[in-house]
Amino acid sequence: MDLRQYRYFCAVVEEQSVTRAAERLRMAQPALTQQIRRMEEELGVRLIERAGRGIRITSSGNRLYERAVSLLQFEQETRMEVSDIEAGRTGILRIGVNTLSASRLVEWIEQMKRRHPGIILQVHQGESSALIERLKERSLDAAFVRLPIDAQGISIEWMEEEPFHQVWHPDHPTADLIIPSQEGLGVFQTLSQRLSVVSQETCSDVLTLIGLVRSGQAVTVLPESTLRELDMTGLHQTYLSGAASTTAFVWLTETGPTTLTKQFIEIMKETAD
Repeated sequence: MDLRQYRYFCAVVEEQSVTRAAERLRMAQPALTQQIRRMEEELGVRLIERAGRGIRITSSGNRLYERAVSLLQFEQETRMEVSDIEAGRTGILRIGVNTLSASRLVEWIEQMKRRHPGIILQVHQGESSALIERLKERSLDAAFVRLPIDAQGISIEWMEEEPFHQVWHPDHPTADLIIPSQEGLGVFQTLSQRLSVVSQETCSDVLTLIGLVRSGQAVTVLPESTLRELDMTGLHQTYLSGAASTTAFVWLTETGPTTLTKQFIEIMKETAD
């Protein structure tokens, strides 16, 4: 049996008449009667019986009706849910964020949730290379990463450049330099190649890094947006000319941006300076 037959049977039960059910369904009465008989043959039970000029629903028929109503309701809810996901009214948006990226992310998320309160938002933090791998594994829809990256199979929609600042404790200006990235990653390459900053010590956790600076164990270099998000009380900082860090919003080219990702991009563009 299929959902069409369930709809036919439900109409017969609800109208308590094959004739009225046929009119409701806009089909010929003999065709509807034939469909009900096919259901009875397939199930091996009687679903309706003649009762004078009307019909009587058997106990088996009543049970089938209960199940059919549930199935038809589930089918309708599924259609609506799929439609809502396609339209971006519901669904899950999974965004990856590099430790040093997306200073306006909170603002964009706020706008997204206000416009689409039915969505589920998941934000995952990690190094840019790890986020790219998660995109390729399709466990993320999009990500904010620091360039340069291996861009093979990756589409870039939005980019933002910002300067670096050196940060140190005034009592320990010559402490060891610790870079907020790992060797081979975007920020590390930028600092090494463009600023000729050399350090074998790294720490990708910004809060830990700032703690090391506060304790006089480190001097570091951070992008401007990161500094705006941190408590820099008691620390000194100075602008470093000659290099900029670039943040990009990316997704997997093969799959393209999801509907929710497109809506998120629209918000980013609307609020662009």
